[in-house]
Order: sequence, then structure tokens, then C-alpha cells
Amino acid sequence: MKKFFQIIFGISFLFLLVGCSSQETATFTQKSGDTDVTLVYTYDKKTDTVTKIKIETNEPAEHTEARKDNEKLFEEIKGIDGVVTSLTEKDGKLISSAEIDLTKYKFSKLKESNNYFFTGLVQSGFLTEDGDHASFSKSKEVALKRGMTEQTK
Repeated sequence: MKKFFQIIFGISFLFLLVGCSSQETATFTQKSGDTDVTLVYTYDKKTDTVTKIKIETNEPAEHTEARKDNEKLFEEIKGIDGVVTSLTEKDGKLISSAEIDLTKYKFSKLKESNNYFFTGLVQSGFLTEDGDHASFSKSKEVALKRGMTEQTK
């Protein structure tokens, strides 16, 4: 009987933790010529803080200059804790992806970086600050102003 209560307590605790999670995702897309750009924000709904951002571009594989630029850019940020990059080719498309976990690679470090990719995120407004954090609502506003479309589920 004691084991039964422990199992019930464990399951209840698990549901409590899942129910308290305020992590949300929002996806924005934009088509520019033959290139598709997808921006995915993971954010804490309660604090309006972006915890992760993923940028993915999808373009024809014959854009060899874009491949060279992305390879160089990704090589510079390779190995940074909290940053994951990938460059793949599928069905004649070059798919470039970079994901930054802002719980590991802090927003303040990103703002101070001399890396072209990181400074571009901040200067473009795709990560708009609110103190030492990236505000989701402010970043979303910029994405929409720049012509991106929010995808609904």
C-alpha cells in the first residue's frame, strides 16, 4: 500500500511540474525570392524572456556563395556552449540552421560578441533586449515589422 501511495505521489508531482511549465514556442517565416527563412523562438511566457532562438534558411543548393559564407560563419561559432549549427543539403536545397540556447550562452555575451552572426541578431532586432534578457514580445514585434508571418498551430 505504501508503494501505491509513492507512485500516486510521484505521478501527481510530475503533472504539477508539467502544468507549471510556461515554455512556449512561436514560429515565423518569410520567403524572399527562392530562399525561405524560418525563425523559431522558445520563450518563457510568464517572464516574456526568449530562452532559445533557432534560425533556419532554405535555399537552392547551387547558391555556392551562400554555402561558403555559412560554412565560414558556422566555423567561427562552432563549439560555443549553447550554440548548435548545421549545414545540410536535401532535395537540391541547402539548409542552414543555427540555434542559440540563451540559458547557456547568455544574452549579455551575445550582445558583446564581435561575431557577425550574433551582432546581426541583435542589430536586426530579432533579439530585442529588455534589460539583460531578450524580450519575446519586443522581438516578435520586430519580426512582424520585417515582413515575417507568424505560423499558427
